[in-house]
Amino acid sequence: MKRNSIRSIIVGVIFLCCTQLYAQRFSVDGGVLVKAEITIGNQNQWLKLGLLGFGTLNYGDISAESGISITSYQFLKRHTVKTSGLAYAYDFFALAGIGKNSNLLGSSAYGGNNTILYNYNGESGFQGLGFGFGKDFLPRTLKPYGIKRGAIMMRFSNANHSIHVSFKNDLKIGWFNGSGTDYGVTGSLAIGYTQINNPTTVYQTGIGIDLFTARPDYSRSPRNKINSDDGRKNVWFTLPPYKSLFYGNLYAYGSYQKEHFSVHTKLGVNSQKAGAYIQNLLHDGLGLNPRFPWQVDTKDKIYLEISGSLYHNTIAHE
Repeated sequence: MKRNSIRSIIVGVIFLCCTQLYAQRFSVDGGVLVKAEITIGNQNQWLKLGLLGFGTLNYGDISAESGISITSYQFLKRHTVKTSGLAYAYDFFALAGIGKNSNLLGSSAYGGNNTILYNYNGESGFQGLGFGFGKDFLPRTLKPYGIKRGAIMMRFSNANHSIHVSFKNDLKIGWFNGSGTDYGVTGSLAIGYTQINNPTTVYQTGIGIDLFTARPDYSRSPRNKINSDDGRKNVWFTLPPYKSLFYGNLYAYGSYQKEHFSVHTKLGVNSQKAGAYIQNLLHDGLGLNPRFPWQVDTKDKIYLEISGSLYHNTIAHE
């Protein structure tokens, strides 16, 4: 009986030690950020309120990170259309990889987030891959363009430096959980670099591509002559009231973030010809659908957007 008691005590001590050992190897870091943002530009103008939550889970050299963003915004211009309304949006993403990952730089991987969470004293060495999805809820005549898009994402970081790649599309294939609509903001690509410069300052820079197409009219045969290469390619007709709503943005961006405020700028070109070229390569090569009637003879325009934000954040470590 005494021997059994001693054995039970030994087993209990071993179990407790193992539990403490594993608990010490697990670490959780995260934070919440609330912000107010004003944006002016030749395609979008809005006042936005947003909530961003982001966290990491680490076990040894294995790490996972995930973020969610919820926003509400009053706009005066959206997707180049001059109209007012109240809209909502959400985005979610998750990545898994290797490395010690506690400085929260992964919050920069969310493409629509111009203000990030960060922990200057945290460690970073993350290399990971993941998926995400998001949706915009637009009112009235813009409502059909509030599509859901999936995303595939990669992030590579060392110390307080991070590079991320994010490709978003409305394709609906497995984990790539888009609406399958093939119109609106159908596709985008962003490649960005983020650096925590000191405990209160962050810089971001990168390049991006956004493609936007009008809604196709599936009731008509795709025999449109615009962007048809002299009738050799099938091309959709599009639906009113935005039959000619197309843009292809190719731009560079930069952000400066300091304690409780941030400034973000995008500058580039809105090119119908470039947008058509990129989308035609996909539609012709992969056979996804007929082409869209991009106004390929339209002169290129400047794309400019400037945002300013005030924010407050809370960070936790366990």
